[in-house]
Amino acid sequence: MTSTLATIPLNCVDKCLLALDGIDEPMLIYGIVRVQGEVDAERLGRAISMTQKAHPVMRTILRTRRLRPIREIQEDTGRGVLTVADQVHLKDTDHDMYIANWMNLPMDLSTEFPVRVLLLRESETESRLVFAFHHSSADGLRALSFIRTVVEDYNRRAGGDGDTEVAPLAAPEEMRINRKLDELLGFANSQRARVNHYYRKILFSLFHRFVLSALNPPTRVFHDRSGQSRELRFCFAFIDPQELGRIQSRTKQAGVTLNDLLLAACYRAVEKWNSMHGSRSNTIRVMTPVNISPKGFSGVVSNQASWLSLATTPGDRSDAARLLKKVRAETSEAAANRMAFALVYYFYFCSRFPLFVMRLVCRFLMITRTYVDTIVLTNVGSVWSEPRSEEAAVSEMGDARILNVIGSAPVVSPMGLSIAASTYNRNLNLSLTYRPAFFSEEKARAFLDLYTDEITNYEIGGRDA
Repeated sequence: MTSTLATIPLNCVDKCLLALDGIDEPMLIYGIVRVQGEVDAERLGRAISMTQKAHPVMRTILRTRRLRPIREIQEDTGRGVLTVADQVHLKDTDHDMYIANWMNLPMDLSTEFPVRVLLLRESETESRLVFAFHHSSADGLRALSFIRTVVEDYNRRAGGDGDTEVAPLAAPEEMRINRKLDELLGFANSQRARVNHYYRKILFSLFHRFVLSALNPPTRVFHDRSGQSRELRFCFAFIDPQELGRIQSRTKQAGVTLNDLLLAACYRAVEKWNSMHGSRSNTIRVMTPVNISPKGFSGVVSNQASWLSLATTPGDRSDAARLLKKVRAETSEAAANRMAFALVYYFYFCSRFPLFVMRLVCRFLMITRTYVDTIVLTNVGSVWSEPRSEEAAVSEMGDARILNVIGSAPVVSPMGLSIAASTYNRNLNLSLTYRPAFFSEEKARAFLDLYTDEITNYEIGGRDA
């Protein structure tokens, strides 16, 4: 019997991330919201349900038709999305370990929705909200959009009768329902008129990545463990508003951006880390996500990101100011030539095969390791800004106050760790996701401290450096 429920297709990036998850490389992303004050669990549950109605992809179950995955929209949004853990009166409780264990729970998309939420009450005055998203359903920017909508729905209910049905905030998600064409491929093709010799440049970019770069494999971040566990752990660092303001002032004076500095500092941190452990760094490739949202899709929850992989040699990294200038020039050139779309074509080609074939391709990439970059670095920017402004905002959640919002990025085994950055209330948050099978907690913390120190003490130089 054929199902009459509406379906949402997966785009090419969705499918490739789903294939990666299928070979024991967990593709989960997280948002951790620290709240001061009381959070009403019942009201929060209703807000999550309303947000799911506004974003139907977050209430879908994965099905297979003709060897191809599809998402089937479910009418019932009460499938245990919210878990409430009250540890206010429990003594000697390790809240961080509880959250880490919850975050490591596998997500079966054939039986549950691609989002779940934990409300952990740590004390009478503080709680943490943890959102887990399957990366095959949302990228980091769209996951944050979902979190913001939950808070907005929560506040709308907090301002009136909590039992009154409130229409969900408007969202253009319906444009994806039963859509046949891949929106990312269509948007990639539309770039041809903007770039001279567009397809030639795309082909050369793919040839360079999968042929020329394979002859010079990327350096790995040194680790002294070797295990097979898919378990993940997390550690965090923060740069306060005063220090962040000083850094941004220096980058502006040098004619670069904060993103450029974060990227350049990452190259230097990897090289210094490896040198500290007696390991030589040759080519270092850092994978950085790029927002490629098609027109009209910015409010749709899905994956609308591709990646750039910029490589540096020991000579590039020998001078900090010169490295920063190189990073600025190459990212600008890649943006002008729309090089982030090169991988969209590769993903689309792979997505034409059944999912089990895509898993074999992913397993080949993981085993050979030459095609997997050194590390992932993503910066989602300002998490909460004033409406129609870039000014930082501190959001309220009913009578409670959101103290901070932190995100995390997935990590595949050849890398062993990844870094995510975000800004909330003028604080720069750095999140390191790592595999304990490769790094101890002490080593992961030491690497993050090294990276943070590299950011705050980077020798930027002048505009003409």
